[in-house]
Amino acid sequence: MSTQLLATIIVVLLHDLMVRGDLIPKDTVLEVDREVRNDWKGSKLCRDATEEEIAEYRDESGAVAGIIDEKIQDLARQRGDLEDQIHDLGLNKAALTGEVADLEQSKETLAGELVALEQEKKDLAAEVDALKVAKKAAAAK
Repeated sequence: MSTQLLATIIVVLLHDLMVRGDLIPKDTVLEVDREVRNDWKGSKLCRDATEEEIAEYRDESGAVAGIIDEKIQDLARQRGDLEDQIHDLGLNKAALTGEVADLEQSKETLAGELVALEQEKKDLAAEVDALKVAKKAAAAK
């Protein structure tokens, strides 16, 4: 069994070329595998890139890769910031949930006190009515 290494070669297109539905314009520099290069070169669709074209292609590819790396790092930082915000919001949610529970307990306590005060009001009203009746009875004697 033989192992074939996939070698890539940088070529320059000599004609506009349709590849998988995409139009690649003439004079485009691109990297292809050796088999594609041999097929295209035999069909006079491309030529091998010069050393200068290869260097320029590598520089552009490196610049694009650098920009992509920067964007990836920026997105990673943004993701980290968002994860921190999510964590903080989770802590805030837990604190607010505790406060809501405390307020519910206070509400129940105040509702109980309100019932007691309403009963006390009824008792005092009954006492006032009894005093009025006693006052009328004392005034009638």
